[in-house]
Amino acid sequence: KQWYQRRVAITAGNAEVQFFLNNDFTKVESRIQRDKIGGVFVPPGTNPYHVALYVPSIKGSHAFVQLYCYGAFEKTAAIANRSFAKVDSVDIKFNKTGKYGIIMAANDVDKSGTSYYGQTLLYFISTRGESNQIILDKNGPVYSAQWNPSRDEFIILYGFMPCKAAVYNTKCDVIHNFGENHYNEILFNPQGNMVGLCGFGNLRGKMKFYDTTTKKMLSEFTASDTTYFEWAPSGDIFITGTLSPRLRQDNEFKIWNVKGKILHHHRVDKDVQLWQLKWVNSPTVLPAPPIPAPLTSKEIAAAKPQAYRPPSSRSGGPQATRKLIDHGSNLPNVNDGVYKPHSGNQVSKQALKNQRKRENRAANKATDAATTDSKDFQAAVVDEREKKLKNLKKKKVPTATLR
Repeated sequence: KQWYQRRVAITAGNAEVQFFLNNDFTKVESRIQRDKIGGVFVPPGTNPYHVALYVPSIKGSHAFVQLYCYGAFEKTAAIANRSFAKVDSVDIKFNKTGKYGIIMAANDVDKSGTSYYGQTLLYFISTRGESNQIILDKNGPVYSAQWNPSRDEFIILYGFMPCKAAVYNTKCDVIHNFGENHYNEILFNPQGNMVGLCGFGNLRGKMKFYDTTTKKMLSEFTASDTTYFEWAPSGDIFITGTLSPRLRQDNEFKIWNVKGKILHHHRVDKDVQLWQLKWVNSPTVLPAPPIPAPLTSKEIAAAKPQAYRPPSSRSGGPQATRKLIDHGSNLPNVNDGVYKPHSGNQVSKQALKNQRKRENRAANKATDAATTDSKDFQAAVVDEREKKLKNLKKKKVPTATLR
């Protein structure tokens, strides 16, 4: 059941949609009858009112979405019509005035095999009769598509991670590109002058906020383990929470401003679970809050993750780490493998004794090496004489000639 402008009540069954006026449920004011009805979508706006109808595929026929003006529900009276060859579910998101809508047609299985999450196609529909496909320049799932509440433009997050974030106008042309990052949610404040691109759920909670007019970045920070986000009615602060049952440990909530400052932090006890958070809504939209100063180029560069550099290539070179030992340290200097006491420090008797032992051991090794070399030389001379004698015997030279 849906209430339309607090005057029309809508009930949808399997094959019929009924409309009632002024809380009078005894009389059906009008109805839509089809072979099968998959959903009814009611755009906001003023008179003339509109109704969008989704009819799923029946026996291999195409599914389709039709947009009607309220009261004229004949099949041939559709203002806009969009058909789909194969679709499992359809969702329509209208802008604030109800003149434009984004159709999100999803398939649970991607037959091409490129995506585990299925396939989502986007179409643009309007009360002027337009029904065009929105062309995306990167393959992958569509994570979110949201209208700006104060102007006729929308943002789409699409493509494999890191996904792309782009702003489109009502001609389905890209008017700004926010680049690629790990996002899955688009969060406009109620006044529409600021927007947050965030990565929650299985992402790390990274958030970037932008001015929707200049498209300049206002801040960038992280809210880890965030499962809930909501702007305050004032549009300048928001609340994030870690709630059950998504996460049952470390439940908490924080109130932030747009620049990333935590204004309030409340953590519940370990044996307590936090289930829901909600701002007290304002009956009307409050005036747009002032926009903080955007980040400078130096602040944006500092926020980017830096590549790892070993200590030897950092500022100061390898001497910076050596100072940790040399400056004001009583540790021995063992760079050359031999103990050398620091000047000005009194050396113990045991240290001197050990040093003499090492010196004597080194001297003995040198003497042994010299003796070994001499013996080897003598042995080589004897071997040479024996070889000459053997050669002469082979030639049978008389012994007298040798003398």
